[in-house]
Amino acid sequence: MVELNNQIKAELDVTPGAGTRKWESLGKAFKSISQTLGENVYTASYLSDSGFSSSEVTGLNFTVTFRGDYIAGDPVIEYIFSRETLYGVGDARKTKLRLSKGNRTVIWDVTMTKIQETGGDANEPNSVTLELKGAGKPNAA
Repeated sequence: MVELNNQIKAELDVTPGAGTRKWESLGKAFKSISQTLGENVYTASYLSDSGFSSSEVTGLNFTVTFRGDYIAGDPVIEYIFSRETLYGVGDARKTKLRLSKGNRTVIWDVTMTKIQETGGDANEPNSVTLELKGAGKPNAA
């Protein structure tokens, strides 16, 4: 069975550091999602390998990129483009992502990077991009 991107449920904690998390859907403003594990690969060539190499995956750097439209009033857009987040560094850019695909759900500590409002044509909404970089290993929800 084909998995469609609209079957992926992605939510962002828009109140990091608060006593209770407030999860808001990224699906109201964002139209596309792409994910990569960003593998760190160690490659070695040993004398006994006749010139061939062997590789080992030694680490992962999870990255998920969202692209969509600037929707005024959307809680995720308002959070991402708030002065504190957009112009913040360190903890101001850290939150959690809850990602559900089928019967699998993970919660990942993430850092928001590459927050962009790129504009567009006169008769189109402002385009936005958000990249989330995983911080460590995910947790099962």
